[in-house]
Amino acid sequence: MIAFIVELLVSGSLTQGLAGLMLLLGGLVFAVCALALSFNDLREHRLPNRIIYPWAGITLGLLIITALLLGEPFAALRALTAAFVWGASFLIVQMISPRALGMGDVKLAVVLGLYTGFLGWATVVAAVVLSFLFGGLVSAGLLISGRATAKTAVAFGPFLLLGTAVALTVSGGVSLG
Repeated sequence: MIAFIVELLVSGSLTQGLAGLMLLLGGLVFAVCALALSFNDLREHRLPNRIIYPWAGITLGLLIITALLLGEPFAALRALTAAFVWGASFLIVQMISPRALGMGDVKLAVVLGLYTGFLGWATVVAAVVLSFLFGGLVSAGLLISGRATAKTAVAFGPFLLLGTAVALTVSGGVSLG
């Protein structure tokens, strides 16, 4: 994704340069919100709406503008679809097992679906897999070290954010599929 943004910024095209700036701004917003949410989730086991809701709106606006600038309206539609699928999947899990995921995780999944879906389904899958992998590895480490038990609540938001950040970073750019 970083190479894609640089490519857009140095393309010499006004619309592609603006799209690159929109993606760069989206990355900055991601970083700020991810840090704030991670610290809050680790400290309070909460992902506050006062951060998630504005973030969702800003992200949606930036991605729609970027899709139009790139002439890729289906990227915005795919982002919305991924947000719905990821959010609905987490909501189903939360309804079946409320201790497994909080509603903050469900709402966060919608925002992360926007980001990853914009780039393509492979990025969506990579983000979900990496998030669970990171969360599982840390949880296993806590169990093995005796710092946690099977009943210890572990904040999942930071792992969702880390997994998504890694998936976005290694993604090549907007997929046409």
